Amino acid sequence: MKTYSLAVAGLGSFTQRVLLPGLLACDQVDVVAAFTRSQERAAEMGSQYPALALYTDYTRMLDAAAPDIVLVGTPNASHVPMTLAAAQRGCHVICEKPLAPTLQGAEQMVAAAERAAIRTAVNFTFRSIGAARYAKHLLDEGRIGRITHIALLYLQDIRHGPDRPKVWRMDAETAGAGALGDVGSHAIDLVRWWCGEFASITGHIFTHNVERQGGAVSNDDTAIFVGRLVSGLPVTLHVSQAAAGRSNSLRVEVYGEAGSVIFTTERGTEPTVQVARPGEIGFTQSQIPAEFTVAYEAFPAYHAARLVGTILGTDYVADFADGLAAQRVIAAVQRAAADNVWVALP
Repeated sequence: MKTYSLAVAGLGSFTQRVLLPGLLACDQVDVVAAFTRSQERAAEMGSQYPALALYTDYTRMLDAAAPDIVLVGTPNASHVPMTLAAAQRGCHVICEKPLAPTLQGAEQMVAAAERAAIRTAVNFTFRSIGAARYAKHLLDEGRIGRITHIALLYLQDIRHGPDRPKVWRMDAETAGAGALGDVGSHAIDLVRWWCGEFASITGHIFTHNVERQGGAVSNDDTAIFVGRLVSGLPVTLHVSQAAAGRSNSLRVEVYGEAGSVIFTTERGTEPTVQVARPGEIGFTQSQIPAEFTVAYEAFPAYHAARLVGTILGTDYVADFADGLAAQRVIAAVQRAAADNVWVALP
C-alpha cells in the first residue's frame, strides 16, 4: 500500500532514466507531482505521465501537492534553497550528490534538516550496486586481512576535447566543482563506505579546456589527490571527465596483508570483483552471490526503494551526514590545490 506522497524536483537525464521509473515502481510511495523549469519538458512529461501533476514553480508545487518526501534532483546550486523550502514544510528530502556547490551550503542543509527533524537521503548509487556491496562484504569479513592501501581511478570522456559545449557542471557558481564534485563525490563516498573517514588530504585540480562553445569554463575536469584516512590508510584517487575512450569507468583496488580486492565497472559491461592471494600472480574473478545480485533492468526500482527506505528507516543508502562528509573532502581538495598544502579534516 502506498502510504507516503513524493514529489520530484528536476527532470534531468538520470532522474528520467532511473529515479522516476524506480520511484513509480516503489510500493511505499505515490509520486504525485514533479517540477521542471522547462515548459517544454513539463508538457512532454505530462503527456508521458498523465497522472503526474507538473509544475514550473517549485514553491507552488510544495504548497499545492504537500508531499511527505521531496526528491531534489536539480543542478547543484538549487539544492540548498530547495532543501530549506522543503524542510520548512516538514518534507523529508532525498538529494542528488554532491550535496551542495559549497561546504557552507551543505552545512546549511544539514542544519535545516536537524532543526526540522526531517529524515534525509543522498543518491550515492554505488551503494546499491551488487558488486560494490559484495566487495564491501569481503572487506568487512576480513578476506584480505588488515588493509594497507587503496587506489581508485574514475574516468569519463564527457568533457574531453574543446568541441564539447559548455554545460552547467562546468560553471563554478552553479556546480561548485566539476569532475571533482560530479564523479569525485562518488569516489570519496565509496572510500568512506568501505574503509572509513578521511583525516587529511592534498591534491591538484585541472581544467584542460578553459574555453568552450557557450563560454569560459570555471570548473575542473580532472582531479588527482592523495589522502590519509583516520585509520592511517593511504589512498590515491584520480578522477577525470576528460579521458578519451572511457565512457564511465571506475576501478578501485584495495590491498591488504592477506590479499587484494579489485572492483571494476564500466558502462556496457557487468561490474566485477576480483581477488588475489599472497604469493599468487594475477587476480581471480569472483562469482557475485545471488543475495548481492541486481539485474540491470531491476536496478531503478531496487535503488529507489532503498532511498525511500533510508527516509522511512527500513534500509540505509546514505544521508546528509554522508553527503556533508564527502563535501568536506571536496572542499579540502580545492583548498589544497589552491594553496599547495595538506589539509586536515575535522
